[in-house]
Amino acid sequence: MSTTKLNIGIAGGGIAGLVAGLELQDAGHTVSIFEARSRTGGRIHSIELGGMIVETGPEFIHGHGKETIRLLNKFKIGFEQSYGKMYRAKGGQLIEDYEVVSGWDQLLEKMRLLKQDLPFQDFLEENFTGDRFTELRQAAIGFAEGFDLADAHTASTIALFAEWKVEDMEQYRVPAGYGSLIESLTNEFSSRGGKIFLNHPVRQVDWNTDTIRIRVQDGKEFIMDKLIVSLPFSAFNKSGPKNESIVFTPTLGKKETVVDEIGFGNVIKIVMIWNSPFWIERIPEAQFVFSKCFIPTWWTQYPRELPMLTGWLGGPKALLFEDKPDDFFLDKAMESLSEIFSVSRQVLNERLKNFRVFNWKNEAWSRGAYCYFRVGFEKAISVWKEAVGGNIYFAGEAYYEGPHPGTVEASVENGIDTARRLLTDID
Repeated sequence: MSTTKLNIGIAGGGIAGLVAGLELQDAGHTVSIFEARSRTGGRIHSIELGGMIVETGPEFIHGHGKETIRLLNKFKIGFEQSYGKMYRAKGGQLIEDYEVVSGWDQLLEKMRLLKQDLPFQDFLEENFTGDRFTELRQAAIGFAEGFDLADAHTASTIALFAEWKVEDMEQYRVPAGYGSLIESLTNEFSSRGGKIFLNHPVRQVDWNTDTIRIRVQDGKEFIMDKLIVSLPFSAFNKSGPKNESIVFTPTLGKKETVVDEIGFGNVIKIVMIWNSPFWIERIPEAQFVFSKCFIPTWWTQYPRELPMLTGWLGGPKALLFEDKPDDFFLDKAMESLSEIFSVSRQVLNERLKNFRVFNWKNEAWSRGAYCYFRVGFEKAISVWKEAVGGNIYFAGEAYYEGPHPGTVEASVENGIDTARRLLTDID
């Protein structure tokens, strides 16, 4: 069997791998990307449903993601602010949610003063006991598990605070879909001579010599001088199927000893298309609706009056039901919306035109949504950022150190940073 010689390889054609590849091309290097799927983009994927753009994965730009916005501007892809009112469903009523939960500022202050990191559940039990803090504890755990997809029993309090303290909560959307950015990045990479090997999952990496040898699933082999591994963290934490993992020879050593300090959460996203945006009659400017229903979080496409509602079930609860079929989640979604809007199931059934369920734990080559940090994460990130044998680097949102973990911005920033570290090592 012949072996192909390359300059720099990248395992994973998600957005971190693409931006890393472009950065290396800017420095004059020849780069090849190996992607397991039949498309680039990884967990970013836009589809059309009912004549509308639907994001199967990431949907929002959280805050002023400078690198994400820079790329959108570079490719002249429009984005717009996503705003509106928040409502909470209580006792059959939809109440506008003006205020943060009572005690939230006190919670943040206690988190700020914490010297020795604790699992978030332990932190709450030590500092916010008793009935008077019940609502605060529930809200804090709900936010950690629903937004960050974290398990409160293991999540780092210090990491959560680093994110929650940031007050820049503006959000933006890409009307054409995040997929338009992936398409632009892919086209630019290819136009510069970069090769993208689709349907080529990297299964084995041998770094026992001066050069790196990789083997893809069909048995083809490639050798290269440097390699960036930009794969979802499930490829290393053994949460996914064995045939989707990557084997290193020799092993990754101390990296494998800290793998459990980085968690990988799941989300189940239900997108529902209706014959009309019926909720406008009651909550005309609604962006988010929160409840204690099975599907607790919903959002609209406001300020666009599109007949689309998106439900979100994240964190440990999503893991509990990961094996349920789509019809189960449709039933639970209808049950939740019936309670939230006080509308009968029959009426909802008549209004529903289409739906899709995106259960990321069951998505091949992802097996989860995005990472969260557990106690000990600082050491884990430091260890993972060290190049293996001076030749293998790791990129993606799992290794990001900043205020927007688990986002597209995290992936972009870390992809660029990883490429620059590689270039510095070469120099």
